[in-house]
Amino acid sequence: MPTIKRIALIVFILLSVGCARTYQARYVETSHFLDDYSLLKDGKDGDALLSFWKEGANWSSYKKIMLDPVVISKLPDSDLNDMKHSENHRFKELFEYRMREALRKNFKLVTHPGPDTLRVQFAITDAESSIPLLDFYTAVYPSARAASLLERLALGTESFVGKASIEGKITDSQTGELLMASADCRAGGKTIIGSFNDWDDVEQAYQYWATQLNYQLCTKQGHSDCQKPE
Repeated sequence: MPTIKRIALIVFILLSVGCARTYQARYVETSHFLDDYSLLKDGKDGDALLSFWKEGANWSSYKKIMLDPVVISKLPDSDLNDMKHSENHRFKELFEYRMREALRKNFKLVTHPGPDTLRVQFAITDAESSIPLLDFYTAVYPSARAASLLERLALGTESFVGKASIEGKITDSQTGELLMASADCRAGGKTIIGSFNDWDDVEQAYQYWATQLNYQLCTKQGHSDCQKPE
């Protein structure tokens, strides 16, 4: 028994700290939130799956951010279509809260356009819960874990995990010039932490995206103390 307990403890530690809470999926399906999807290209390392950044933009001139309320722009086959309005609203509020908490670290948040102000707009396009018991099973048992990894290789996400998709854009708040546009999808990793909360993967994705955006804007402004997402 002591040996079994030690093995179980090792497995728990590896699953808790050895894997990321979420990871970028291989594909993202776009909705109708953005005006021109032809601008989007495959994102580079650390960027969204599909991304556009305006070349030559003077990012250092922007000191404030006007963050629009997050909206829902559902994909046709999204689980969001089957959820109650209150659940959709909870996702919007949570993502917006995460964005505000992250962006206020380097910018002043305002409610009106200005000469040194970015307008940031984001939409939630998809959210899918995990299946906790099956998620845990495929994380712990070797044969099930192998099958889950094969599914990730084939489809881009592991089995029974949650996933979320968003689209976003940044414009000059006065001129409306498009400075950034993106579409991204993240899925849950096989970790014990949060594995019994069916929406933990989605919530962790929101946290990642908020931190990622603040990090990207911070680095584009030339700062050296930017907080990189985990």
